Amino acid sequence: MSGRFLSRIFAPLALSALVLGASAAASSAFAQTSEGVKLEVRITGVEGALLANVEAVTGIVRAARSGVVRPGHVYRLFEQAPEEIERALEPFGYYRVRVESSLQSDTAPWSATFVIDRGPPILVDRLEVSIEGAAAQDSAFQAALGRIALAEGDTLNHPAYERAKSSIELLAADRGYLDARWDSAFIRVDLDDYRSEIVLDMTTGPRFRFGPVTIDQDWVDLDILEPYLGFKPGDPYDSSYLRDLQSGLTGTTYFANVEIVPRRDLADDSLRVPIEIRTQPRKTQRYEVGVGYGTDTGPRIRFATEFRRLNRRGHYADGDARLSTSEQSLTARYNIPVGFPVPSLWTITGRYGRIEWVTSTTLQGFVGLSWAHLRGSLREVISVRYQDDAFTVAADTGRSHLTQPIVGWTFAQADNRLYATRGIGGGLELRGAVDGFGSNASFFRASATFKTIRTLAPRTRGTLRLDAGWIGTNQFAQLPPSIRFFAGGDRSIRGYDYNSLGPENSEGQVTGGNSLLVGSAELEYRFLEKWAGAVFFDAGNALNDFSGDVATGVGVGARWISPVGLVRVDAAFGLQKEGSKFRLHLQIGPDF
Repeated sequence: MSGRFLSRIFAPLALSALVLGASAAASSAFAQTSEGVKLEVRITGVEGALLANVEAVTGIVRAARSGVVRPGHVYRLFEQAPEEIERALEPFGYYRVRVESSLQSDTAPWSATFVIDRGPPILVDRLEVSIEGAAAQDSAFQAALGRIALAEGDTLNHPAYERAKSSIELLAADRGYLDARWDSAFIRVDLDDYRSEIVLDMTTGPRFRFGPVTIDQDWVDLDILEPYLGFKPGDPYDSSYLRDLQSGLTGTTYFANVEIVPRRDLADDSLRVPIEIRTQPRKTQRYEVGVGYGTDTGPRIRFATEFRRLNRRGHYADGDARLSTSEQSLTARYNIPVGFPVPSLWTITGRYGRIEWVTSTTLQGFVGLSWAHLRGSLREVISVRYQDDAFTVAADTGRSHLTQPIVGWTFAQADNRLYATRGIGGGLELRGAVDGFGSNASFFRASATFKTIRTLAPRTRGTLRLDAGWIGTNQFAQLPPSIRFFAGGDRSIRGYDYNSLGPENSEGQVTGGNSLLVGSAELEYRFLEKWAGAVFFDAGNALNDFSGDVATGVGVGARWISPVGLVRVDAAFGLQKEGSKFRLHLQIGPDF
């Protein structure tokens, strides 16, 4: 046979073999990846809110985060991604976006890269915000409009428009313009001339007023609840009063649930809106057993009870028993709410217990009467207490009888009481006794606390704390440990035992001081949504006339933002006192 004839026979066979071989190879490659591949996505050219929106909108990013992705799905998502990126940037004013994309499928993991050129932003050429109706003369409305983050010449920003629109709507509802409506509310984009306009025109109508208030409960006299209202029928409508009312009623011992319903549908011709308060009662009694551990107290057990409605006047009682290595005590309180000048509370308290610190032992009993109420943003407590202490502290052993008038003020303002990014709080307490007037010693004692929290950088906050106090007396040796100043512990100078620091006698025993000055600085970085790390420095001491040795403590800590507040675990090093080189501290509770 000739060579030409053989080529006619074997050429098709060779081609078939090549095709079959390629098909087999492709099938083998597909078999290796049919279960999925790992994918890595890189996006450059945008950051911050723009990058976050791109990642939220782009399907290939979500797929990469899910783990293993089928190859065919990767190719489809890769083709769709440039268009999705363009749509994701439009709300921020970028309508001429260009995206360069590449996909590497010969590596492990596969790699998709998107380089974004945002192009020029579209600007707001015209902005119109107008309010017609009674709100046009409302100073609160005018102030709110001045804070709107929209201006002609700015880059068009859809989220800023939505926030401005929502803020006006909420303000109208809060201030009682219950018939408010938008005449026009839109964004118009002209891609040919590459400009935009924003229009927000509202007609508010008249401002409504509070009407009669009804509450569906019959277990507490109404005059006990009326001080929580904060408004009278006929006052201009303001929903902040309703929020305060709900918070106040929920905070009492009487109600498990409170729902406040403005009945706009029942408003009369005088524009008065009836307010209905729907409630569910709490159980009349509560019992609680708690087991815990504190580095200041050691293992502890607490038994508590509460009798929430003893009569129609709203009286209630509560008590608790505490058992730990440092304290064994029994406390009972009888509480009488009153309505003048604002919601107030009279409390009769009795307590008996044994308190043991590393520096002292006290057998203490006291009875007291206090009156607590709000004075603006301050909580004020005025009380009188008779206190009987049998004590041993250093070389001093004695028994004191002290009748003490006490007045205290506390305040706190924070964006979040459990975990604040910005807040300030503090307190001041004054107390004293006069020898011969129900007391066997004279003294005057002042103590103050201050704390501030500030955000210093993204995910980073700083905390400063200061405690100070002073006792004026010439009978210091007759004062019990509960009146003297000591330092050390979780909420004082970390790295030392609770109340282990203070002036010492000639034998080296801590006696406590007549003055106190303690400061703390802490820096905290949140590396996960609910977890943070901290470093801190504490310094100060209990002193005699603000003179003496300064103790310092340093350390690191871990923080968990729990539903009940911050859980703090600190490893602290005391730098001065022998035998206190290292101590672990645990605290649980809100910032303020």
